[in-house]
Amino acid sequence: MKEYQFQATIEPNNYRSVKIINESDEAIGYIEKDVLKKCEERYTYSFTKIDGHKVTLGLKRRKFRDLNIANYIIASEGRTIYLKEKAGKNLLRFRVKGRVDSRQLYIKEDEEGNMIVLIDGQLSSTVVEHSPEKVSITVEDDVKEDDVVFGIMILMFFMFKLYKREHWHIEELLS
Repeated sequence: MKEYQFQATIEPNNYRSVKIINESDEAIGYIEKDVLKKCEERYTYSFTKIDGHKVTLGLKRRKFRDLNIANYIIASEGRTIYLKEKAGKNLLRFRVKGRVDSRQLYIKEDEEGNMIVLIDGQLSSTVVEHSPEKVSITVEDDVKEDDVVFGIMILMFFMFKLYKREHWHIEELLS
């Protein structure tokens, strides 16, 4: 199992990004704001590895009829992948499902409030937010850093955080 950390960085020209570092404190890539067609500009991010491999993930613009179900678009290496929240189940906890190549991807919130990723039913990753400044992600050894799934695991944490903020506001309105 491998472990990574999210590390916020501000460059001298005030450019902001999040650096992903491995267990050896080496930067393996950066997360930054991006733009993706048909996606909310505010909620579109990319993960770019040091070698240039890039995965972009965005929250698809919502229409009135699907306000409570989020759809996500992922672009990488000239291909497009779609993930979707599970209707009904997303009211209580974060639940996203989709296919990446021949693998079934299931991203959800566990009982402790962490984000976990299952590939073909097997736990492949856990993302834990220890504090706003410290986020760690553990990844099974069979998931390689240059795999699009690795980028999705990293970027979906931002969508998970968005869900948690929206869910909190809904709970406040109802209580």
